[in-house]
Amino acid sequence: MIDVEVFSKPGVGKYNEDYVLHTEIEPDISLIVICDGMGGLSYGADASKIIAHSIDNYLRQALCSDSPKQPVIDAIHYANNELAKECSRLNSKMGASVALTLFLDNTCYYTWLGDVRIYLATRGKTELLTKDHLAIEGNHSFLSRCINGKEFRHSPEVRELEISSGDELYIATDGYYLHNKIVSPSESAIIADDDATIVYIKLK
Repeated sequence: MIDVEVFSKPGVGKYNEDYVLHTEIEPDISLIVICDGMGGLSYGADASKIIAHSIDNYLRQALCSDSPKQPVIDAIHYANNELAKECSRLNSKMGASVALTLFLDNTCYYTWLGDVRIYLATRGKTELLTKDHLAIEGNHSFLSRCINGKEFRHSPEVRELEISSGDELYIATDGYYLHNKIVSPSESAIIADDDATIVYIKLK
């Protein structure tokens, strides 16, 4: 159904706090989760892994192929609760941006919190499907939405996208898209001073 190519590289002198999970929940249902751990908080890499695997674990138990939107929303809430437990255990603040795509038949269900971006390339045009959840105060910007173990001000929104053979999707963290073109990793000379991740997905 899909071919997936992943590139992920740590920033200079850093441990990579980006994390990619790509798995098949069922033979015809593919899940891809990309998390970008928040460097200003603690244990960014751990936060990314906890969130991604919590989403996967929840959906394996609760996904309904007839109506997947609500289970995806519930999985985000479940991951947030699991991260809250870890924050309490470690007495630390942890968090991550996240983007999720779920491929089922000819439909891609997707959601995001933060500034991990999802792009669609079809018929020779590349379109940004997401809008960064960023707030600006003076010369500083911060995430207005993320998974950090705290109660959500806004419930996650799951969007539905009809897809066709030959369509391409890209999911990228800011360390990648701020410095590189949105193309498959094999076609790009990667520049990465910060953690940089791109996932390239082609529909068969």
